[in-house]
Amino acid sequence: MGYSAHRLILITRYAAIAAFLFLIASPIVLAFYRLIDVAGANPWAWIETLDGNYMSAGAIEFTFLQSILSSLATISLGLPVAWLLGRYNWRMQSMIRAVLTVPFVMPSIIAAMGILTLTGDSALGIRGNEGTWFWTLIIAHAWFNMSLVIRFCEPILSTLDPSMEEQLRLLPGGGTIYGRIRHLWLPVLLPPISASFCMSFVFSFTSFALVRWITVRDNTLESVMALSSPSAGIQGYMVYTSEIVLASSLIQLAVLSISLWLASRIQRELQRQYPMAPARVARGHLDYGWVLMAPALFFSIAPIISVAIGSLRVRTVESGRVTDTWSLEGWEVARDGSFSMMPLSDAMANSILYATISLVVSMPLGYCIASAIHSLEKTNRRLSEALDFASMAPFAFSAAMIGLGVTLGVTKLDPMAFSRFWPLPALAHVMLTTPFAIRIILTGLRSIEQEYDETARVLGLGPLARLTRVRIPMMKGPITVAAIFCLAMSLGEFGASFIVATNSDWTTLPLLADKWRGMPMNPLAESASNAVATALAVMAILLFAAAERARSNEKGGMF
Repeated sequence: MGYSAHRLILITRYAAIAAFLFLIASPIVLAFYRLIDVAGANPWAWIETLDGNYMSAGAIEFTFLQSILSSLATISLGLPVAWLLGRYNWRMQSMIRAVLTVPFVMPSIIAAMGILTLTGDSALGIRGNEGTWFWTLIIAHAWFNMSLVIRFCEPILSTLDPSMEEQLRLLPGGGTIYGRIRHLWLPVLLPPISASFCMSFVFSFTSFALVRWITVRDNTLESVMALSSPSAGIQGYMVYTSEIVLASSLIQLAVLSISLWLASRIQRELQRQYPMAPARVARGHLDYGWVLMAPALFFSIAPIISVAIGSLRVRTVESGRVTDTWSLEGWEVARDGSFSMMPLSDAMANSILYATISLVVSMPLGYCIASAIHSLEKTNRRLSEALDFASMAPFAFSAAMIGLGVTLGVTKLDPMAFSRFWPLPALAHVMLTTPFAIRIILTGLRSIEQEYDETARVLGLGPLARLTRVRIPMMKGPITVAAIFCLAMSLGEFGASFIVATNSDWTTLPLLADKWRGMPMNPLAESASNAVATALAVMAILLFAAAERARSNEKGGMF
């Protein structure tokens, strides 16, 4: 019986791995085949078109520049906050951590709408100066990714045994702040800081919504791909767009693969054990700490608050004078829709439906693949590393490339599928959410002590009994967090949906907010866009609050 159960578990794991790899590879391969059939198999010609075409010129340099500066800004802002949160006691510690890390679960379209409202004439008033656009983008990326630094660094800072620093103070090399930084804090924090930098670079490199709305005249490779997608892959029509997409995806694949490989290797370094102590022992007291923490908290919630306020403000122009009035008209027009805009309730129903499909598919796949990686780490480390890297493949293709892959790949098999197969956007969502489920569940599996499984073996429990009675109950927190994260990621997904569903009846909440914002001649467009974004933000915050209740404070962010 035990052998049969073990065999069934292995078959299930390998079937999940095969299904995931097929799900990822087939649309991308079919899309590349179709694009190469149109543009020809000459990578150098693709890159020349990318660099020379008016719509994509300078995209390579701009993408690298903003990604590097955004990652440096993220570390510069996030590390001091992680230090304050990890090394000192605070009232309402859990709530402070939740507020500081909520930007990462906010959909990118909310960040874009919030930053636009915050920098607009009714707030900071700097939006009219084009010279501020680039640095606004850098700060927006830092706001979005700052929680990565906190999630990676704060658990180590809050649980590192304080006796290590006390002992170092007695040694010649630890008598100064510089010496303690060099011999203790730099070796301890370099892996989480490096992992934070790599992941911030990846998310900034593939940023679309923020780039689309903040730096209007400058495009990244991701935004170039998204804007070229309507005409890409069509035989004999605007062939240069197919070349631009191929060149952009090729560069993205190379750069992101290297970044994700580095992040994966660095995350393994994070498993190195240091002397630990309970957080309440490791943390000290900081006088006047709120003077430093309050600005960080305000920075974290300012864009979200600005979206909510913007949904209640309507701008009117009378006799050349611009005035703002408080009104619910924006909510009303968003609720009712128009001839060209879907009602808010319909878009919300679409978003919830696709999120549910993503959850039902991503969670079983994620758990089986994470279990396979965790098991192989004990028996075949190289194979586990290869599978771990393969599980992050969707990150290397970016949301725009996945959306284009789904669109071109599926329509190559069935040209009518694009108009009648309503779950099509959910396919892209599953491809994007499954890697997050794998990472969160894998972190939870690694935190389970081996002794529990060995004790269950001694008691005579078979593989299925150990799975249902030991492992899954101990994994309740990570599984819950992974499920909520899948829902939140699907609800807020913008890049792939922009390509797959933007010209269909499958409009989701992020797409509806984007469409309303793109109607500058409508006086209610901005407030209606903010109303849709506010509704989406409320859903994301509720999911995040549920995840925080399930998250173990001692395990950091579980990703």
